[in-house]
Amino acid sequence: MDKENQNNLSQKYNRGTIIVHWATTIVILALFPVGKYMAGIESSEKMGLIKIHIAFGNIAFILTIIRSWMYFKKTRPTDLKTGSRLNDKLIIWIHSVFYFLLFGISISGIGTVIFGGYGSAIINGDAGLIKNSTDILPLKGHGIMALILMILLVVHVLGVIKHYLTTKENALKRIF
Repeated sequence: MDKENQNNLSQKYNRGTIIVHWATTIVILALFPVGKYMAGIESSEKMGLIKIHIAFGNIAFILTIIRSWMYFKKTRPTDLKTGSRLNDKLIIWIHSVFYFLLFGISISGIGTVIFGGYGSAIINGDAGLIKNSTDILPLKGHGIMALILMILLVVHVLGVIKHYLTTKENALKRIF
């Protein structure tokens, strides 16, 4: 079955959505390894990284709010068709889960800053005010959601590659 050219790739996301999409992607790709690295070092060694992680996390949260607003208020291309109803639903599901995960990670990050003593530690310059990571409930959720987000990101990229290989459609044209 020839699945070639079943989508109108001339339909693009608006410029704002494209910028926010790629800015969010870059911020997330910076946040994840820093967060993983910080998990393995002592509180006193990570004060500078915590500040950077919080700043970039806030940027990701703001970008997610903007992107969510744009999702409902700006026109967007029709959903991609792959020739498989399951794949078509999976595309929509993955995009939706990205939004929920980004909000969940942001909220759990804020909870971690508050309940883990990170905010007090930064304000007072005292890493000793940071609680043990095993005692910070939002931090556990934060880490789990970040890992799920990274897995989903890999699935998303593999899906784009699979779509190209099976349909010869470069769906990236819609978001560049």
